[in-house]
Amino acid sequence: MENFFIESGHASVNKHDESLCGDSYYITKDGGKLTVVLSDGLGSGVKANILSTLTSTILSTLMSRKLPVDECIETVASTLPMCRERKLAYSTFTMLQVESTQARLVQYDNPRAILLRNGKNVDYNTTVRFIGEKEIHESTLYPRENDLLVLMTDGITNAGIGKVMQDGWPRKDVIECLERWYTPELSPQHLAAMLVNAALSLCLDSPDDDITALVFKMRRRQAVNVIIGPPADPKDDERVLKLFFAKEGRHVVCGGTTAHTVSRYLNRPIVPIADSGTETVPAIAAIEGVDLVTEGVITLQQVADLAEKYASNNRISLSISEKTDGVSRLASLLFEQATDITIFHGQAVNHAHDSLDIDFDSKALLVKRLAKSLTEMGKNVKVSRC
Repeated sequence: MENFFIESGHASVNKHDESLCGDSYYITKDGGKLTVVLSDGLGSGVKANILSTLTSTILSTLMSRKLPVDECIETVASTLPMCRERKLAYSTFTMLQVESTQARLVQYDNPRAILLRNGKNVDYNTTVRFIGEKEIHESTLYPRENDLLVLMTDGITNAGIGKVMQDGWPRKDVIECLERWYTPELSPQHLAAMLVNAALSLCLDSPDDDITALVFKMRRRQAVNVIIGPPADPKDDERVLKLFFAKEGRHVVCGGTTAHTVSRYLNRPIVPIADSGTETVPAIAAIEGVDLVTEGVITLQQVADLAEKYASNNRISLSISEKTDGVSRLASLLFEQATDITIFHGQAVNHAHDSLDIDFDSKALLVKRLAKSLTEMGKNVKVSRC
């Protein structure tokens, strides 16, 4: 399991004319244990948001304290009773805990989670029992490499009712789409965005309910190493670059000065890639032995901005994947392909920036912003100053 990583993807769309989402989710990691709670509050807007937030917060807090699942559910059941008028639960929930090679899935009134293995739906056993008035469905799963587990609220399966779908989007049809979209390289973030976008299309871009999808993938770790700027002391160039290229995974070089330093170290020329730039994104280049060579500050600024937008609009991954410029390629590599990221932040002063509004502190802040956003995405990030 040390060589595996549970990658997550998530996307949401609010009900039309609502500023708050009635669906809430918490994803936490404690050592080798992953805990996920997805909740859908009754109704929409502020009330639904409060109810789902309470449910997901209570459950995730109790589970983080390693209380038995029964006790966690009983606490929520007593805290959030049934709605007397509508005879519905104040909020539904799906809980997922993954530890080692075993996953426990607990579902209450959300659409049944979908497990894809080698791109095909896998039926899994479920035990049904009652805790108070709540019918709880429990399953034990044994994830394998590249398995995808899709959790969702009923905004997915009810998509299009009264518009283009008489009975909504049945789970079996959702499964057919997931199987059709599947590729071994598909990231969970990309799949979550595709699923929510498809539901939004069925709603004619005006959803009558909040729509949320969470996707989890058991995948092998993918390390990405990025060097931004040469070392402070030129005497350290060889030592630092030797460490950089000795690290497993892919290698990215950011910045013209850094590229020339790497070119000398590898004794390989820098080859410009024609027509790889745009009006706003500088062109990229190639060096044999390096996976990606980009311009420095302008590219990094845009990647850092994208990373911060990514947190609030996860469907942005769809537009990133459609482009091949340096910003999109670096963003795709860091956001969707990498699990472990090491940033070598060179401390050398770049005199090429003397005439620009770019100083060492602003560049350091840029690296800090990017590292923070990547960590919030669930990546293992290490910044090594040199």
